Amino acid sequence: MEKFPSYQRLFLFLLAGIALVVVGGLLKRQNVGGAGLFALAGLAIQAIAMIMMVYRYAKGLGKS
Repeated sequence: MEKFPSYQRLFLFLLAGIALVVVGGLLKRQNVGGAGLFALAGLAIQAIAMIMMVYRYAKGLGKS
């Protein structure tokens, strides 16, 4: 059986992604080189966390 992180851990990953996007946006506003990488990494983390949350929720619906 596949083990997925708990909803709390996935939510923390989502918050970390949000923080990276905000930091990337602030750095981009200051014209710092490499700021786009922060935003891109944050968006990637958010996408992965959301996909895992939706998959875990859908997997739980099938058990009923």
